[in-house]
Amino acid sequence: MPPEKLVFATAIEALFVRELGATLTPLARRWLREAGLDLAHPLDVSYPLEQWRTFVRVGAEALYPHLPPTEAHWWMGIHFMEGYLQTSMGRVVAELAPVLGPRRMLERIERDLRGFNNFSEVRLEDAPRHVELWVNDIFGNYSSFVAGFILRAQQVAGARNVHVDEWSSDGTACTFLVRWREAVVPQVANG
Repeated sequence: MPPEKLVFATAIEALFVRELGATLTPLARRWLREAGLDLAHPLDVSYPLEQWRTFVRVGAEALYPHLPPTEAHWWMGIHFMEGYLQTSMGRVVAELAPVLGPRRMLERIERDLRGFNNFSEVRLEDAPRHVELWVNDIFGNYSSFVAGFILRAQQVAGARNVHVDEWSSDGTACTFLVRWREAVVPQVANG
């Protein structure tokens, strides 16, 4: 039997404590508590993937009740990346990202995701003007969550005009088409 898919407390901390903690209403906190995430107590070491999916869904519904679920989950992915950038490891990544650039940031995404769970697998297929990025489990029913954090990570790495589109999906795994324009670095004139 394969091991249970677990999401580590680092993911919960990034999204629900660091990024959203101050903006969660008492009602949203109650809904999360009823789903198994009591932010008034220390976090568990890990949470089953299905529970994480519930937390993200509840958070999306609480913060973005006026948006379609796909768009609300996209914003949750953006928030996830923003929260990660507030952690000690995320601050290091934020400093390295512009040096690495967008393509190399995508090359290290599996390692970054493995800091948040025990199951992520990623494959990249390079093309001249885009990257196809396959992710084995998109953390829930909405690939837009993953698209949101990929987009924000690419922006941190210096990409401009980033587009992250779902290329294909089988319900769990998803291939994203990631396109961007490199940031233009001004040249210093000698003379």
